[in-house]
Amino acid sequence: MNQKEALKTYKEFNEKIKAYILVLSTTDIDRLTVAPRKGSAYRNKMLSIIEGELYELQTDKKYVDAILYLSKLDLGETANRDIALAKKSLENILKFTKEETMEFSLAMMNSYEAWYDAKNKNDYRIFEPHLLKLIEMSKIRLQKRDPKMHPYDLALDDFEEGMNRKKYDRFFSLIKKELLPLIRKIDKKKDYIDDSFLYLYYPAEKQAIFMKDIMKYIGFSSDWGYMATTEHPFTDSLSRNDVRVTTAYDEHNITSAIFSLIHECGHGFYDHQVDPKFDAYPYLHQMSSGMHESQSRFFENYLGRRKSFFKLLYPKLQKLFPENLGNVSLDDFIRAVNVSRCSLIRTDADELTYPIHILIRYELEREIFENKIDLGRLDQLWDERYEKYLGIKADKASEGILQDVHWSGASFGYFPTYALGSAIGAQIFHKMQEDLDIDGLLEKGKFSRITDYLKKNIQHYGALYTFNQILLKATGKEFDPQYYIDYLKNKYMDLYGIKK
Repeated sequence: MNQKEALKTYKEFNEKIKAYILVLSTTDIDRLTVAPRKGSAYRNKMLSIIEGELYELQTDKKYVDAILYLSKLDLGETANRDIALAKKSLENILKFTKEETMEFSLAMMNSYEAWYDAKNKNDYRIFEPHLLKLIEMSKIRLQKRDPKMHPYDLALDDFEEGMNRKKYDRFFSLIKKELLPLIRKIDKKKDYIDDSFLYLYYPAEKQAIFMKDIMKYIGFSSDWGYMATTEHPFTDSLSRNDVRVTTAYDEHNITSAIFSLIHECGHGFYDHQVDPKFDAYPYLHQMSSGMHESQSRFFENYLGRRKSFFKLLYPKLQKLFPENLGNVSLDDFIRAVNVSRCSLIRTDADELTYPIHILIRYELEREIFENKIDLGRLDQLWDERYEKYLGIKADKASEGILQDVHWSGASFGYFPTYALGSAIGAQIFHKMQEDLDIDGLLEKGKFSRITDYLKKNIQHYGALYTFNQILLKATGKEFDPQYYIDYLKNKYMDLYGIKK
């Protein structure tokens, strides 16, 4: 085999692999949005068979030999990174048989169905055996992949290259030290800001009209993007120009769908704005989870909760709901959507308490994989941890352990990237404020200037660099969580009239 032959083989196999992934991803989106529930058993079985066929392609000797051969060559920065990521993926895949791969895939899909039923019936017992099975399977798989590495460190590294328990422990220790005292001070000022009007009745069909206004304002185009509804919002991109985002409506919380959509559009723009030249390098579209979450949280909070963001949008929202918002000023609306309150639901949490929701999940996951937790009491331990940190306890499992979809997909290690991404976003925002008149652009509806800035400084790199390397290029510094701490403390002390 020579370089030319290896590159040809690599390209040909990747075209086929991408075709299989397209089929699986399209069906997965359908499965999570509109597919009939009663068809799940048959559908999941067929999808697991397709996963098995994909495994055959990914482990074909010609493909394996091409990757191993190319990994020894110097093909230039871009190709070297793509091949390195391909080799890392291949090494993980080769640790398992086709049958094991199909079994794990089927277990995750069936687990999602159980989670969906359990959440809607408010019965953790429906989901519990599936969750425990996935935990056990994940422990075995992580140990098999690298017996020398702690399984949770490996899981964390899967979602954020280079991160581990030691680094996250330092990060979350800072969160606890710096933010918990402020959260408890603000919690004593529960009635300082009136946000009751946000929780009146807002029909979903009218909310859907406003979702279109948001997408038009931020430039999320139907030429390359699509929005649907689901039980738990997510984004999936079939290609740069086929981005699918979802939201979920709560008719007694007008902000839930709004900020979920803005969040998911942040993910969508990232996928859309990767440099087109990387289309030839499939693994360079597999971006850092932390950096991905930085973009979604950046849209949702650093931009979406600003008065300037709603300057043009709020009158349209008032027009849709005059009985609820007609007498509520823009200033009062913005104060309300920034209220900090210890609450149960992560996706609806304010910026200040949000990292505590992630801390809770991180601690539980770490203890699960360190075998320091009684899995038979996992739902109770979840509630106890909420009471410990936020002083509240769920009355029903759907607002406790069942609220998030991630564990049904065995995404152990993903949760910490939400807090990491939020902190990365603060550092990007600090630099952007130096370079752009953010409020001026938002007030004039020139959102494209902001997305162009993100494309140029963050998004076009794709997975060519780690999140720290991208931050260094974009801000001149590697990751520094102090930007996040300062942003949150300054914002909420000012909002609640707390002196420094």
